[in-house]
Amino acid sequence: MTETAETTEETVPELKQALQAAAANRTDEGFLQDDVTTVLNAFLNSTVYAASSEEPDNDKGANLLVVQDGDGKPLPVLFSSQEEAEQHKEQAPFVVQTNGITLVRTLDVGVVLDPMAEHQFLIPAEQMAQMRSFVEEQLAEAEAAQD
Repeated sequence: MTETAETTEETVPELKQALQAAAANRTDEGFLQDDVTTVLNAFLNSTVYAASSEEPDNDKGANLLVVQDGDGKPLPVLFSSQEEAEQHKEQAPFVVQTNGITLVRTLDVGVVLDPMAEHQFLIPAEQMAQMRSFVEEQLAEAEAAQD
């Protein structure tokens, strides 16, 4: 069992590494599909940081830093490291640590990873919905297997 866990950890890179590799391989047409898959897997399996303008609490949650997409829809801004998030202290002085799976299960919108960085990456709302369905299926299968 330990062998499998080690293999999984080695095959899923850290989010920032995945983002940087995808950016390095990007072509004029966009990201390579294999890189997109790697980034999405890393996102689901990584710690993710969000900048909040208010100190989060259990009742309200966090007031996330957002940008707008081309259609004027809000996109929460997420970061691959606490250092990336802290670069936005003026707009959002509090940093919230969470994980990709939690965000996929709770957000009904797209997100931007590491905005304004060379390796910035957009996960559209449709992709978040597809990942949410995948995560929910996996959780249901795991629960059924325990019964």
